[in-house]
Amino acid sequence: MSRSNSNTEDQPKHQVDDTLRQKVLVLGWRKAGKTSCIKTVFQQVPAVEVPHFGVTQKIEQIDYNSIVPLQIWDTPSNFEIDQLEVPLSTFSTIVYVLDMQQDDSYHDSIRKFVHIMVRAYLANPEIRFHMFIHKAEMLSEDYRGENYAEIQRTTAEEIEDFRYGDLRAYAPSNLDLDDPQTIGMIINQLIPEVVYSMTSAHDVSLRAAWSKVIQGSMEMLSAVEALLLDFSTHSSTDNTFLFDMNSRVILATDNRHRTDELTEQVTEYLSSFLQFQSLYKAISQRPSADEEDEDDDDDDEEKEPDGEEDEEDEEEEDDEPKGWWDDEDPDAPWMTQSTRLLPSTTLAMWQFTPIKKISRVGSVAADRDMASTERYN
Repeated sequence: MSRSNSNTEDQPKHQVDDTLRQKVLVLGWRKAGKTSCIKTVFQQVPAVEVPHFGVTQKIEQIDYNSIVPLQIWDTPSNFEIDQLEVPLSTFSTIVYVLDMQQDDSYHDSIRKFVHIMVRAYLANPEIRFHMFIHKAEMLSEDYRGENYAEIQRTTAEEIEDFRYGDLRAYAPSNLDLDDPQTIGMIINQLIPEVVYSMTSAHDVSLRAAWSKVIQGSMEMLSAVEALLLDFSTHSSTDNTFLFDMNSRVILATDNRHRTDELTEQVTEYLSSFLQFQSLYKAISQRPSADEEDEDDDDDDEEKEPDGEEDEEDEEEEDDEPKGWWDDEDPDAPWMTQSTRLLPSTTLAMWQFTPIKKISRVGSVAADRDMASTERYN
């Protein structure tokens, strides 16, 4: 099993306790596109390189720091649950990737997913389940819709017909898998729990699917959405989106008048603008006149005889816990931009966390860049 960190090279890398990360287990049939689903979003691998990905041979852990620290487990096609080196109950989410083109293997693939789903539910009833119906771009729109509906219908049927008694050994002592009422309760819980997403590595649908995964892990989601709605109301914007800038995944929205077309438009706008992100980093590295004056004042203070007392005061201050905002420079440049798309429509972006700063979620240190994008009419 290998492990990698998806932080970009220009960001400081900070160790986050694995117990504080939300573990996401990614599974799927051979050549379904599991690795491309991860690398194109969280490791910024261009979609044009997807055909050159080899077959995954071993489990790989990808650590990703965002508003919710993640640990994404990429697995080979021959993966079995018993191969996990950690309890299945430690995972918060299971993502199953299914190739939409392989209609001849739908039933076998879905049957495997349902088996994993039931085992995971028995280990931890709080686990969330997502199915990425991948490579949607390869089919016509009509055929795509038919397959999408068939996959959902087949999954529900497999959950209803599953032989739950075969997993009696994995059930907790208070759960009787021979009781029809218990089986009915499990079926009624599992069928609506599966979140289906039609995805493609070549458009924003894949990021939209990962957005649902991350939002499902955000305990503060409702509070963040309320803040965005309040911002939209007071700033007279039509829509507000909160993005993770590295992955360009939407973390939250104000949920007003949002459409798939608008989401795609805003995401592509952010992707295009971030191509110029390095220009802002270069500006932020240039010392300002005030900083130079402060450096001169510091040099003068060092020459004063009472400098030893100042050093003692600094040592005492260092012992106190600090947040990233304590070192924030209010005069430092921030990324802002607006584009007028139509006479009555403007897209605007503000970055409100530092380009190279550290944010804290509880006691977790995490590198994260976030931006808010608005649409005005």
